[in-house]
Amino acid sequence: MRALKAFRDEALPTDQFEIIIADDGSSDGTEECVKSFEANYRIKYCFQEDRGFRAAAARNAGARLADGDVLAFFDAGEVPSPNFAASHLSAHRLRSVRRAMIGPTYGYNTSITPYAEAMPVEQLYQSIPKETDPRYQAFARVGFDLGRLPLPPLLFWSSSCSVRTEDFWDVGGFDESFIGYGMEDVDLGYRLWERGVSFALCKAGWVVELIQHRDIPANDASSRRNMEKFLQSCEPLTPAREIVALLLSVSLSLFFDLQEYYRTLTEWETRAKGIDVLEEVQGFCRALPPGARIAILGVGDSIPESRPDAILFDFDHQFIRAMQVPSCGIHHRIGLLTGLPDNSIDSLLITSRMRGIWGRFGDSIMLEAKRVASNVHLAWTD
Repeated sequence: MRALKAFRDEALPTDQFEIIIADDGSSDGTEECVKSFEANYRIKYCFQEDRGFRAAAARNAGARLADGDVLAFFDAGEVPSPNFAASHLSAHRLRSVRRAMIGPTYGYNTSITPYAEAMPVEQLYQSIPKETDPRYQAFARVGFDLGRLPLPPLLFWSSSCSVRTEDFWDVGGFDESFIGYGMEDVDLGYRLWERGVSFALCKAGWVVELIQHRDIPANDASSRRNMEKFLQSCEPLTPAREIVALLLSVSLSLFFDLQEYYRTLTEWETRAKGIDVLEEVQGFCRALPPGARIAILGVGDSIPESRPDAILFDFDHQFIRAMQVPSCGIHHRIGLLTGLPDNSIDSLLITSRMRGIWGRFGDSIMLEAKRVASNVHLAWTD
């Protein structure tokens, strides 16, 4: 109810937005509350049967009712800023720029006293430390310019976000197979990112989270299940998803380290473009008997013509696009997750193109290499 009241004071003229309540099987009188609410703006309501936590399906149902060119999302239990709709809509004015907007969420997992909860939303906003958005440090490290983040979709949370309706449906909306808490919004962000949509911060499109009680252990367990689903549903697997899998297999707390891990790769990708590994690849292939099953990590553009059966991997997406050869299986991966069965390779070469990321990823790459290959050859020694 408080969110509905907040939109009475929205800065955007009321004929330029509508509010859609997507009810995921509630039993607390939400429908009656919406119907009795006196709004000075357009308001719609949709309900889906309670069959577990199905936020993705509920949001899609709400999006199907929308008439506008821009979809902005926020969660139940939040109060939006007076400029929520105006700021998100303004961010999409330039039709030539395809981007998704991320709004801050303050008070996340923070106990807010009943006294504070009764404050006007702007006063409440002023009273809450900005660090209560778990993403705040990630925003601050790049001067709040999300274009400088290597993996911005990981910070795309449905608590406050917006996207053009056309882009939303172009990627299929939220994946409704995500059940339970977590990752359905990051998954949407990632698919938008893969389609070339950029990300920016909508500072004025903030919300304040009023929910005081969360089942953190249950949410973490659900998030882990959905993270595994996120990775398993990724075809083809890419370096970004390999890194997500690596860190999240260790701990959910490493989620916010993903940006720096991926930055290590992207910075080395630029520096490694001039590294020629043709001699390494040719020498490796010559030393092996005919019929040996081989794989090469960090092949670059050194396709071994003498071994069209070789399984090839490289982390540079430009090489992958340029060097697709029908007779060679070349994959856009680092080698953290090769997708190969145990002991399916006789000899695997790790070229010197991998040297610049070895300090960050070497142990995990070697572990995967030894899982799939009988013999692993490292092209450098130090």
